[in-house]
Amino acid sequence: MSTQTTQISSPSKIVDESGRLQPYRDRYNATARLFHWTIALLIAGMFLTDWMRGAAERGSSGRVWWLSAHESLGLLVLILSIVRLGWRLAHPAPAVRGSPLVRKAAEAGHVLLYLATLGLPLAGIGRAMSGGGDVVFFGLVIPSMTGRNSLLSTITHFVHGGLVMNLLLALIAGHVIAALWHQFLRKDGTLQRML
Repeated sequence: MSTQTTQISSPSKIVDESGRLQPYRDRYNATARLFHWTIALLIAGMFLTDWMRGAAERGSSGRVWWLSAHESLGLLVLILSIVRLGWRLAHPAPAVRGSPLVRKAAEAGHVLLYLATLGLPLAGIGRAMSGGGDVVFFGLVIPSMTGRNSLLSTITHFVHGGLVMNLLLALIAGHVIAALWHQFLRKDGTLQRML
């Protein structure tokens, strides 16, 4: 028996498959919103600290500091994303409004965002460790489990610094564009679900 529901004309009610009216929970709850905005800010911090690391002079203490900050934020994103995913599986999101295509696109986008927020930090850990380096989490040093491995380092460098990073940037851009499209063109209140 499926739990799929369809929306009817009343935005405060939906009809379940047995034909009964049920409350329509349109907005994400406070915990979901806290996870969303905290992880979004941490991801912005990851990109900023990586940019600052790249701008710092090679071999400088500043460069090491920015790398440590980048790794710390990345690990925090990974930890919070795992907790968020577990929480999300136990607390389904409110139904997405729109056509079946819009709903499927939103679902696919969210799944890919979850995968990217898990994949980017994991690839970063692999990149650091396969390059022979340790990973720093707010001063706690996590020693490399792989030692130096040139092939693995090359692969994880490509995955972390190219593939997954660019995928995440594209997904974030698509997510923001979709939210703005809903807010200003469709005017359907979708953005308020996460505010």
